[in-house]
Amino acid sequence: MEKMTIKAEARTTKGTRQSRRLREQGKLPAIIYGHGAEPIAITLKRHDLEVALSHGARTLHVEMQGDTKQYLIKEVQYDHLDHEPIHVDLARVHIHERVEVEVGIELKGTPKGVNEGGMLEQSMAEIEVECLVTDIPSRINVVVTELGVGDSLYVKDLPLPSGVKALADPEDRVATVREAAVVPEEEEEAAVGEEEPAQPEVIGRARKEEEESES
Repeated sequence: MEKMTIKAEARTTKGTRQSRRLREQGKLPAIIYGHGAEPIAITLKRHDLEVALSHGARTLHVEMQGDTKQYLIKEVQYDHLDHEPIHVDLARVHIHERVEVEVGIELKGTPKGVNEGGMLEQSMAEIEVECLVTDIPSRINVVVTELGVGDSLYVKDLPLPSGVKALADPEDRVATVREAAVVPEEEEEAAVGEEEPAQPEVIGRARKEEEESES
């Protein structure tokens, strides 16, 4: 897990208009809350936050007025295109506190079942885990090269780091190598042999056309 330190400033004004103005200046509105203390409104540099998120940071060391404290990135809100962050929620934590967070699952390698004609389907992209705030993994990497056709990967098979506990059911399926659907030869031949249906003869129209040609 990457530990990132970014500078923050206290924010005295709130509202949609002010938040928009901050974003135009390359800053983001954020809120610090938790542990029974009063929420604190702050601003962060958007670039610094984006760098932290790109490195998989789940916590931030925030420096404000010469004091640095660690916070859990509780929620990041994005714009309507889901591209740029527009607001951040930070939660107060203690260094020995266990927290519950969502962590991404990344499958590594090509299953042998895919080389045998199967298809890899990932049914769980994230998993909720419990761990110390200092031990939050950026992601769970799983090597799936040994999965054959019909084999599945379950929560109980995930290689979790020491001290990290999965909160999902151990029997929940994470990924499966399914047999590719095969189209029966009869259906293939029928599809190839299909011809455009003949258009029915419109008798009334044909008779009218004949009368017009005779007149």
